[in-house]
Parts: sequence; C-alpha cells; structure tokens
Amino acid sequence: MKSIFILCITLLISTVTMAQECVKVNYKLRGYFYAGSSQIDSLSLGGFYAAKNTPQPCSDNILNLISQNEIQVVVATDSLASFSEKYAAFKVYIINGSDKTQTLEAQDSRLYMKRQVFYKDKWHDVEYIPSSWCGNSYHNVFIKSKEYWEFSAPCFKGKIDAKFRFALTLSNSETIYSNSFNGSFNKAQLKKEQGHKTQGIMDPYNN
Repeated sequence: MKSIFILCITLLISTVTMAQECVKVNYKLRGYFYAGSSQIDSLSLGGFYAAKNTPQPCSDNILNLISQNEIQVVVATDSLASFSEKYAAFKVYIINGSDKTQTLEAQDSRLYMKRQVFYKDKWHDVEYIPSSWCGNSYHNVFIKSKEYWEFSAPCFKGKIDAKFRFALTLSNSETIYSNSFNGSFNKAQLKKEQGHKTQGIMDPYNN
C-alpha cells in the first residue's frame, strides 16, 4: 500500500512538471544560480545573503556526468525540474571532479553564471548578472573535491531555434562552459535586461 502511495505522488509531481510551460520573454533574465558554500569565506566583509544550496558529496552517477577530473558545468535537459514553482525546467550541475577545493566569486551567493546563445556565428548572452552597490554583497563560495551543486534552469520558448550553453566565471577570471543544448529564444533577449525594482533601503540592486 505504501509503495502504491509513493508511486501516485511521483506520477502527480511528474504530471504537474510536464504541465508547466517554458519561459517566454523578450529580455535577458537576471542571474539565478544561487550557491551555498562548503566553508566560510574568512576574508569577506560579511552581511551577504547566504544560500542554503550547499555542495553535496558526489555519487558515482554524478561523477559519471563529467569527462575530466576538473570542475565542470553539466546541463541535463533530460532531467525534468521546476523553476520558481511555475515554469518547466531542467537540471544544471556544477561538479568539482578535481582533487582540490575550488573557489568561485559570488554576489549574495549568486554565481557568475549565465546562459549564452549561438546566433549568427557568435555566442551572445541571454542572461546577465546584476551589480550590487554594496561591498558586503561580494564574497567567495567554496566547493570541495568530489562535491557538486544542483540547480534548476528554465527552458526558453521563442521564435528562433538555436543552440545554448552556460558560461561560468571562476575566481581566477577563467571562464568554463557547459555542454551545448538545443532550444529557442526571442531576438529581444539579446539586448534588453529584465531589470529590477529596488525593494527598499536594504536592497543593494538597481538592475
């Protein structure tokens, strides 16, 4: 009886996820990859937003997703997820396959990772990272050897079919890229930013 109940719940969740639609917008989305840390950043000013999405130990299945013993970004479009509880999404992993702890810069736990589209023989950003005017927002997050972060990223729905990837900037200013994947977008996503309305004096973001 218990197994039947679990099966019904699983089917219900899958049905809800499948019923959700992809994001259809005419602007660049603000960055949404929030990551917690495996260790404290002792050099930061403090006072930043600390995400609860801390790195988890890698299972063999997670390690099998990467091709080299280094930090990699892996997009799994076949792993269905939900974004903001209302949009269809897929899973994105940052996996540290190296033998050392990796350091990544962040703003209020938001990683410097954004989606790019290959359009007219060139890669373009279709997401952006907002800038905080408060120095307390800036800090580092850490992911230890053989740990990973899991995120949900919304699928896009637009008029132009294209190839996409995610670009992640590391603390040494090096940029690494995910595997590419197919989707669609609208041309306006190449220029206009989503924007942000300040929520009060404690909100350090204008864009």
